Amino acid sequence: MTTRATILSRAFARIGIADYVYAVNPEERADARLTLDAMLSEWEASGVDLGHTPAADDDNDAVEMMTPTWADQSVWSNLALRLAPEFGKTPAGGLIKEARRGYDLCVGKTQVIPTEARIRGSLRGAGNRFYRTQPDGAVVTDGPYIVVSGS
Repeated sequence: MTTRATILSRAFARIGIADYVYAVNPEERADARLTLDAMLSEWEASGVDLGHTPAADDDNDAVEMMTPTWADQSVWSNLALRLAPEFGKTPAGGLIKEARRGYDLCVGKTQVIPTEARIRGSLRGAGNRFYRTQPDGAVVTDGPYIVVSGS
């Protein structure tokens, strides 16, 4: 698991604020933590649930993020985009593309497409395809799509 300190450090580095050149003061770091929690809460509200819960101890950067590791780069690049104006930085084009690709990856991996059962006796057409159930439980349609569902 990745710690919140790692996410913050990577975000600062992506906008050109490295620890050895520019020391981030505690107030700026606290603002960055709030921005991170707000961003992930906003993503969760829009359907991108990465499993993040804001930490009760807001001053501790050693808290493990409960997000999947494949989402780390997406999180720190999008956080860097949000932090850049606060530090008077202009994000590079590569960072903008990286953040967009990362967010799209998160949307794609967390999106849940609801399944809707066909009502027996409804007319064929208008999206209702003929289907039959195989002995193994697979459902086969006569259209271009084959939906496999079984136990």
